[in-house]
Order: sequence, then C-alpha cells, then structure tokens
Amino acid sequence: MELHRGRERRGRAQNVLGRMYQSGDGVPRNYGKAVKWFREAAELGDKNGQYNLGRMYQRGTVVKRDYREAGKWFHKAARQGHAKAQYCLGVLYEKGLGKPQDLKEAEKWKLKAAEQGEARAQNHFGVKYAKGDGVPLDYETAYMLLRLAAVQNNRQALKNIDIIAGKMTPEQISKAEDMVREWKAKT
Repeated sequence: MELHRGRERRGRAQNVLGRMYQSGDGVPRNYGKAVKWFREAAELGDKNGQYNLGRMYQRGTVVKRDYREAGKWFHKAARQGHAKAQYCLGVLYEKGLGKPQDLKEAEKWKLKAAEQGEARAQNHFGVKYAKGDGVPLDYETAYMLLRLAAVQNNRQALKNIDIIAGKMTPEQISKAEDMVREWKAKT
C-alpha cells in the first residue's frame, strides 16, 4: 500500500514539474523537459500526466503529432475519470483521428465528461438538446448545460446561450435556472 502511494505521489510531482516547464513557471520554459516529465508521470499512472502527454501528441508540441499516441494516453486518463481526457478522446473518436471513426463511442466519452462538468462537453450537449440532434428537443436542458459551460467562460457556450434564450419563454428560463442551481448543489 505504501509503495502504491509513493508511486502516486511521485507521478503527481513529475506532472507538476512538467507543467512548470510547459508554462515557464519558476523555471525556463522548455517543452522538451515538459514532455519528459509528463511521460514519466504518465507511465507511473498519473491521470494528469497521461492527459498532458496526450495533449502534447495531439498538438504536436516537441513530439511529432500522433493522434494514435494521443488517444492511447487520453484513454488511460479517461478510464481514471479525467474529464478533459474523456472529452478529448470523444473528439478523436468523432473525427476518426488515430482510431476508426465511432460516433457512438465519441458521444459516450463526451457524456462522461459533461456529467463531470467539462465545459466543452456541456456546450456540445447543450447544442444537441437545442437542436434535438440525437436527443429530444429540450430548450430547458439545453439552457442548463450551456449556462453551466458559460459560467466556466466557454466562449461558444456564451454565444449559444444567448441564441437559445431568445427561443425560450421567461418561465422556461426560470425553470432552467432552477436546474442549474440543482446541478451545482449536487456537484
């Protein structure tokens, strides 16, 4: 048990070092060293290190852009409940990047992310409910999801909420705001 905790702490610390080198926080910015530390954290099972390494491969930062490798690391982090990794994995499935396109799998991962409060995923599902795209048309649920994303300063959600609010009655907006409060109280 102690060995496992030591491994977890080491992974977290290595991820923090990676973030410091990535941002230049307290050390000179060095993406090569950031990748090195993210990789070490990821290999120790740190979900944040796995996500950060996946992003480096997704973007092609210092390493060659490799969606398959990005997907591998996102999947490891996503299985541990990392919401941003879940969303990114969903995008890879949606676009068929590094893996065969699978819209059902894409929606599964994006939904997991939205349920954890990931703003891009909440915006995605807010738009789906606003259009009735694969889900029932439901302006109140759409508004709630867009509002939750908007309070996290998601730019798309900030635009989309104005559009959906223009299609709603004051009563619907009031009910949707109650849904937002209920959501926040649960999380």
